[in-house]
Amino acid sequence: MMIHCRTKGLVALLLATTATPAFAQDATATPQQADEGVAATDQTYGDIIVTARRTAENIQSTPVSITAFGTESLRQAQVRDTQDLLFKTPGVFLAGSGGRENSNFSVRGQSKALAGNSAPGVISYFADVPAPTLGSSIPTYDLASVQVLKGPQGTLFGRNTTGGAILYYPTMPTYDLEGYVQATYGSYNAVIGEAAINLPIVDQKVALRISGQYQKRDGWTKNIGVGKDADDLNSRAIRGTLLLEPFEGLKNTTIVDYYRNRSTGGGSVLVDVFSGPNALTATGTLAAAQAQLAAQRARGIRVIDSDVDAFERAERFGVTNRTEVTLSDAFQLVNLFGYRRTKVDYFSSVDGLPTLISDGTGAIPRGLPVMVVGGRQTSDVEQITNELQFKGTVADGKLDWLVGGFYLKSKPKGPTGTYIPIFILPGFTNAPFNYGFFTETSKAVFGNITYKLDGIADGLRFNAGFRHTWDEISACVGGGTSPNPVLSPADCNNAVPAIVNSSVNRTKSKAPTWTIGLDWQASDELFVYAVTRRGYRAGGINSPTLAGRLLPFQSFSPEKVTDLEFGVRSDFKVGNAEVRLNASPFVGWYSNVQVPVSGLNTQATCSTTAPGGTDAPRSPDGDCNAANDPSGGTLLVNAGSTRVSGIDLSARIAPTATLAFEFGATLLDLKTRSLTVPTDLQPYLRVLEVPFNLVARQTLTAGLRWTLPVPESIGKTVFSTDFYHSSSVQSSDAVLPPYVLVNARLDIGNIAGTGVDASFFVRNLFDREYLASSNVGSNLLGVQSGFYGAPRTVGGELRYRFGN
Repeated sequence: MMIHCRTKGLVALLLATTATPAFAQDATATPQQADEGVAATDQTYGDIIVTARRTAENIQSTPVSITAFGTESLRQAQVRDTQDLLFKTPGVFLAGSGGRENSNFSVRGQSKALAGNSAPGVISYFADVPAPTLGSSIPTYDLASVQVLKGPQGTLFGRNTTGGAILYYPTMPTYDLEGYVQATYGSYNAVIGEAAINLPIVDQKVALRISGQYQKRDGWTKNIGVGKDADDLNSRAIRGTLLLEPFEGLKNTTIVDYYRNRSTGGGSVLVDVFSGPNALTATGTLAAAQAQLAAQRARGIRVIDSDVDAFERAERFGVTNRTEVTLSDAFQLVNLFGYRRTKVDYFSSVDGLPTLISDGTGAIPRGLPVMVVGGRQTSDVEQITNELQFKGTVADGKLDWLVGGFYLKSKPKGPTGTYIPIFILPGFTNAPFNYGFFTETSKAVFGNITYKLDGIADGLRFNAGFRHTWDEISACVGGGTSPNPVLSPADCNNAVPAIVNSSVNRTKSKAPTWTIGLDWQASDELFVYAVTRRGYRAGGINSPTLAGRLLPFQSFSPEKVTDLEFGVRSDFKVGNAEVRLNASPFVGWYSNVQVPVSGLNTQATCSTTAPGGTDAPRSPDGDCNAANDPSGGTLLVNAGSTRVSGIDLSARIAPTATLAFEFGATLLDLKTRSLTVPTDLQPYLRVLEVPFNLVARQTLTAGLRWTLPVPESIGKTVFSTDFYHSSSVQSSDAVLPPYVLVNARLDIGNIAGTGVDASFFVRNLFDREYLASSNVGSNLLGVQSGFYGAPRTVGGELRYRFGN
């Protein structure tokens, strides 16, 4: 593992006593809650119960690198959506892939590709059911816990991943009449309402919990061009959970949830224009783009000039059913069924530019309007999953075992694909909507055991898991005859005249994955572990149907990783101070890496009759036909091997019962071991290295939680503040600069014994301007644009709790 010298000393110091990051501030979970994913902590010792291995365990005795948050931790950290997890979890980067409803997590250098239909490196789960690849953002209201698992996952969770998993668990019904109502008002007329009620229908037999959320906020980015102001909020969500326990040994939980968003979406801001040679110089639009860059910088990042009436729409409906049958103390059956229907549609001026006017110095005649790059993605997908588990204990409690099977079917139900106009002439030319109807099937069998080796050493355990997965993907792809998404999967399969060059492509992949490890509870205060894992990410299909030189790249193969991770976790006292120090060093070797190759767009100067006109980069496939260029100008190809090593660090110091300091860090070392890109694609590579997109090499978090000396008759008063630092992040040819954020919050709980809580908060305290994610970052196009993070916002929150 390659780590800078300064880091080596820190690692050596912490390895003597330490392990994995995990902080929360909640009441201790009941056994029932723990089984359903509640992360909770005892106020004195900070013992967190997690379900990272499909069983309830103390986080300090779990051989997985994990960060966990319970209900109160999520509130105090002001986690309102999935993106807010970033600022409390070192080693995780989160960016909307095109739109912010389409969350793209990156953990240990692994994420979904910036373009194309690739399997994600990190998967989100809601109540243990995997979220669809597109539109995977999950509302964070009325949650019991969120758990962030790092490293390859698969032998215990529904889908294989090479980077990690994000587990969201909703609050489950109980047999008490209870609930809460919460209202928040803040900057930019932000209004957020949230409520939940728990209804005991038949004591110890039937209970129902209903919760919902409403969010509305003006956009913080003013638009002086076409359309509304950007970076607004306009969503609503509702969830109902029914618990049935008709007789002892049978438990059935059904969750029905619905979410809808109708907003403008993120404000794409022009960041830079490159002098060329590039597509701007070739089309005679460089001078106009440079003038717009000067105007953008004069306005500042909170004012844009869009040439698109942007929108971001999402609608999600889900049904989750969990059936648990306990046949004895030593044998249990669990079945997890999930149905998801996800519709996502977003459209934006991704380049951050208004329509330009050509100056005649390139291929486009003088005085014509030119749209540089726009972007629309539409997806209407239905996903069904089912996971069956058998688990139990044998050999006088020494051996815990789990075996099961997993099935996933994802298929399109409506218009699905992309519209990416590149250097079109509005009113004269346009680009077609490119359809990509992907049907995915994944099947797996798995098993896992934990065996106690107390005969060798008290507290020593052996862990092993195995899984075999079969994945199949078919894609009907083709170009539309209009820019609007109007055709169905059946239209593509039947090759109707309104879809051009439609065809069906298929690919299959399969692989075994495994985990083997030892862990040792050396004492109540010290836990150590070592584990090695094999991870797997499915192959896929590029779209549309390719031609010419690009024909060999229609599909790509699976990517694999073998990793090694160690962990040391410790709790001890220094005087009267409670101290927790944790560390997890790791290294992963990745092979057959799925590398994105971008810039594969036919240029305006391309001509099949001109000498050399079909040479790259003017025509990626050689036919000068933009209609069959790779979607988004990007291909995914298997072209390399990499090594990702690093360390997760955390610490908690509580000098008194009322004051606690928290620290966390992830340090990564990223290395290309080999890159073997075919000759025809080499002109499109900026450097001969595997790109590590959406990866921060260093992330740091720190926090303070102080219970103020205020009389209990007034209310429990807690001040908390959080610090976050990210190093620079690569995103295609763009680089997102490093930045620092600070949030602060004051909570007054149970004011005068009324059950009312009041909170006051400020986010981005110092009003830092930072690029949260890139939108367009291409030297070949000549443009860099991106989404900036939120400005400083302030607000207040009132919450009334009733019942237990």
